[in-house]
Amino acid sequence: MNKFEKTKEYLLDRFNGLDKILEIEFRDEFSVVDINNKRSFIIVSIQEEDNTFQIRKGDRISIEHEFDDTKLFHIKNAKTIGFIPIDGRGGLMKLLKINEKRCDFVCFDETSLCFVEFKLNATSRNPEAFQRNRQEAINQLKNTIALFDSKLDKNYEELELEAYICTPKTYPRVLATLQTLQNKFTAEIKAEMNVDVYIRLFEQNEKICI
Repeated sequence: MNKFEKTKEYLLDRFNGLDKILEIEFRDEFSVVDINNKRSFIIVSIQEEDNTFQIRKGDRISIEHEFDDTKLFHIKNAKTIGFIPIDGRGGLMKLLKINEKRCDFVCFDETSLCFVEFKLNATSRNPEAFQRNRQEAINQLKNTIALFDSKLDKNYEELELEAYICTPKTYPRVLATLQTLQNKFTAEIKAEMNVDVYIRLFEQNEKICI
């Protein structure tokens, strides 16, 4: 059993019913979309001629309209990826009967466990709105990490932990701001979860697998 399979089995053992929603993706490059701020899906294919795209809903393929390539999270250079929708109908929160906002999805491979929150529908260009949306995303990421921390008994099987805030390209990407966010995020994780774990925080809309 390789490292990915061991991680998959470990998560399935810790989350009852996870097998009902866990998806395994073998493509080396694919994208994830958040449909109407309700649920994240892996995009199966894109039809540029009529601006539609396909997603998998359980055992069937659904055709969605008004494809927008600015509203995606991209995963590149992948081998095998495990995808867990978290928020919304059909997500892990619904499965666990937890009525609290968490991040949009979690994905993992043989080396990392990643928590991802979409804020791509934000339209305001007000600096206060930037800060507010980033903090809201951080809170949702922390809530999800706390859940996993509890279910996994703080044992992440040597996986590197990453958290992603997906914001529009109109948001300024200032290195000092991102470093401040990282420091604040790390401090809050340590204080609120009472655990000395480092989770690298990104504000970007893609993960490039190692």
